[in-house]
Amino acid sequence: MRVADAVAKWFEVAGFRHYFGYAGGAVWPLMDGLTPFPHIDGIQAKHESHAVHMADTYWRATGEIAPVILSKGPGLLNAVGGCASAMHESVPALLIAGGGTTHFLGKGGMQEMYYRGHEDAVSVFRPITKGAWMVVRPDSIIEVLNFALKTAISGRPGPVFVEIPFDIQLAEVEGEIEAPRARSPQASRARVGREDIAKVAELIRGAERPLILAGGGVVKAGGEAALKALAEKINVPVVTTLPAKGALSEEHPLSIGTVGRSGFVSAARAARETDLLIAVGARFSDNNTANWRKGSIYDMEKTSLVHVDLDYSEIGRNFAVDLGLVGDARIFFEDLAREAAASEGKAEWLKTVRGYRAEWEAEILPLQTAATSPVHPARLMHEVAKALPEDGRVIVDIGDVTQYAEAYMKIRAPGGWQISPGMAEMGWGASGVLGPVAADGRPAVCVVGDGSFNMVAQILATAVEYNLPAVWVILNNFELGIERKGMERGYNRTHPWCHFVRKDTGEPYNPDFVKLAEAYGAHGVQVSNPEDLAPALEKAFASKRPWVIDVLVDRSVPSYFTKGIDRAYPDKWSKSYPAYNLLRNAEN
Repeated sequence: MRVADAVAKWFEVAGFRHYFGYAGGAVWPLMDGLTPFPHIDGIQAKHESHAVHMADTYWRATGEIAPVILSKGPGLLNAVGGCASAMHESVPALLIAGGGTTHFLGKGGMQEMYYRGHEDAVSVFRPITKGAWMVVRPDSIIEVLNFALKTAISGRPGPVFVEIPFDIQLAEVEGEIEAPRARSPQASRARVGREDIAKVAELIRGAERPLILAGGGVVKAGGEAALKALAEKINVPVVTTLPAKGALSEEHPLSIGTVGRSGFVSAARAARETDLLIAVGARFSDNNTANWRKGSIYDMEKTSLVHVDLDYSEIGRNFAVDLGLVGDARIFFEDLAREAAASEGKAEWLKTVRGYRAEWEAEILPLQTAATSPVHPARLMHEVAKALPEDGRVIVDIGDVTQYAEAYMKIRAPGGWQISPGMAEMGWGASGVLGPVAADGRPAVCVVGDGSFNMVAQILATAVEYNLPAVWVILNNFELGIERKGMERGYNRTHPWCHFVRKDTGEPYNPDFVKLAEAYGAHGVQVSNPEDLAPALEKAFASKRPWVIDVLVDRSVPSYFTKGIDRAYPDKWSKSYPAYNLLRNAEN
């Protein structure tokens, strides 16, 4: 058999149900090898970045790998952004690229990256993956793939890249195809030691205002149920980072909401006032901490910090810890629940933070029910969350849409929310929304700005071609809203690039998104009256077809920041920034 046939058989023994990618001459042998395996469903995106995003969200929805097949040169380079996004979000992905024939290495042929070495794609992907390899011996192909897959899923997950030159794909090999499980560890999880678990339980008993911070690592570990069980047993309130929104239902009485620069005011107040923060699977990113400013979100001079993460390098990266523990989030919660005593909680503390939550909900209700036209973004987000079927998922793209969704959506069930704020790649959500739908057919809606959607509008062709019934809700304001508002705040003027305007007429410009949807074979409707949102969403979900809902939104609504917080980027290098881990410049 050819190496290409061995790879296809390996797909089968590995149990892959889907793969994504794009055709190209450098992967003709791989494509030919997979042709006799129609039960492994191959979905071709209309751009390689879409394929990586779909594989990303596919894993988030199922916990399963769907390989991505890429051609050489521009084909694999188109996947760089998506790969970096997966790396930033600890999402395992297996990228398999074709390469030129080894006979031509270093000759500078078409699509060879020969500028610093012979076919140097591996160097491109090494900084944004857990591992990158070129296969140089045909008989090593399965060994390389098994090691790559093990690397992707073990420890803190992340993407890997394997390049297979054209002639290697066609080389003849023989023997049995070894399954990945024969070369991978069993599904064991890193466990915090019993003595340290006991220390955490003792800290909780002694605290007056304890608070659990659940980060994206909780979701990656499947720790939502364990989080709920622990919180209910010890009666400690919970806040979440943006990626973990909904890890504890935001209708749960112990949920205080998302905490960050665009999170719930109630959560920020709780985070500032806690005397013991138990942070699990959280990186303390710039979004979560309001750019690490003292006292903005956290007051670490008055707060004891227990930081639990699977990756030792994240512990203490941005805040000094009182107790730093390496371990799996789910196992940590389960072990702590066994160790900690059942409690009525700290009654005054619970009453206080629940009061904060009630105040916050009363404050935003008029915005979530605003009857203005064009539609207020808070109303749009509220209606999408309400209309989402019980088993549905919302995929959130990047821009103002992220900040509105974090604040004004209420996520009622774990797994109902997916976002990629680390690399913050525009179009990630709009193209990635098809991954979960391809995996299991459950409803999925993407909320996306018009700028991001214009980058990836051809995703509609994939949805129609493969009958993937996703729904796109476009915030249409004829501009890059977050850029325009940021420039106005910083410079009192804006660059023309912030607006979508026809040069010949000066009129605001966007394509007709409804006609665009219909041209691709999808359905579409434009909404300017907020009362029409719920019926449009209900119709879209019920249709089981791809839908675009083009919503004209109120451009006068500012970007949402938690009260008292803005982006506040430091802009004078000579002036020290009020962070926790820096010395001060002497001239200050």
